[in-house]
Amino acid sequence: MPKNEDVYYSYFEHNKIISHVLSLFSGFIFTSITVLLAWLKNPEDIFAQATILFLTILFYVSLYVLINNLEMPFHYIKNIPPMTSKVRPFFFLLVVFYLFGASTVMMFLLFHLFYLSLIAGAIWTIIVLLSLSLTGKRFFRQAKERNWESNELK
Repeated sequence: MPKNEDVYYSYFEHNKIISHVLSLFSGFIFTSITVLLAWLKNPEDIFAQATILFLTILFYVSLYVLINNLEMPFHYIKNIPPMTSKVRPFFFLLVVFYLFGASTVMMFLLFHLFYLSLIAGAIWTIIVLLSLSLTGKRFFRQAKERNWESNELK
């Protein structure tokens, strides 16, 4: 490691690779769900729905791990640029992830798969609550400890 290199440089590089892989993996799974819904002759078949539900759960878990992985480096950065050290950009990132996960529920409704959308919506709600209670809580606690402007959400 060069003298001027940050102590956490290797961690950040590894974290970046994980984020890229998870983003690619999430996009692939989302595309797979979309293609399966569009191309299946009978998406109401129980085996088709079980496969789509499995892919949906995999998609939700990969989104959860991705948002958790994107939040984690904030704990190790000493000097965060002023615009980034606000709560609002991370809050918007959470909202985008939550809406992206909810889009699968809407797709299931478009294909008249009511029970699948109900199950997927319940699982997504659990993932969102888990994310808020762990990742979001950890980020907002850190924002308070570092005196970031938490009143910016108002």
